[in-house]
Amino acid sequence: MNRLLASSLSLLLSFPAFAAPKDAYTQRDVMQCGGVEVVMVSSCRSVTVDDAETHLIPVCSDQTINIGGKVLRRNIDKVSQLTSDGKKTKMLSNVAVEMDCVKGSKGSLVFIGGYGGCGSCPEWRGYYSTAGRLEHYSYSNSYRSFGSKGSWEGLIEAYGITERQLQQTSLVAKRIEYGQP
Repeated sequence: MNRLLASSLSLLLSFPAFAAPKDAYTQRDVMQCGGVEVVMVSSCRSVTVDDAETHLIPVCSDQTINIGGKVLRRNIDKVSQLTSDGKKTKMLSNVAVEMDCVKGSKGSLVFIGGYGGCGSCPEWRGYYSTAGRLEHYSYSNSYRSFGSKGSWEGLIEAYGITERQLQQTSLVAKRIEYGQP
């Protein structure tokens, strides 16, 4: 029975629909925050988005944020884009491009920033506790805000951070560079 199951699985995985593209890679970006390891795991391809497309960002199909062993996922839609290999590829419409640890007098926050790549696409900014709880997020661009949870005032009070620290996270954050390792 085990042999039959193993050979059936092997046969299924040999079909192109189940095989990962040859240029696929998994990238891990790691930092420490408040004594907790934070890992951004990205499943991407080394192809690029065709210049005629709207979302000129890394071709990533999945991203997870692991904070102290708790695996989290941002709620980001997927888009179909033409890539440099001439194929349409389903990919995230917004990828994380920066991460930082915001240290306050009462605790630390994990900052994750994402971008849609089209110039006017929404940016995603999230602040997580070191226990892996989403404390505040905004998904917006210069024109409108699509949603938020919590408030900056709540973060300032709960973590002993300043408004200036929240405003400057993008200036001092670790930039995530994509490319096959």
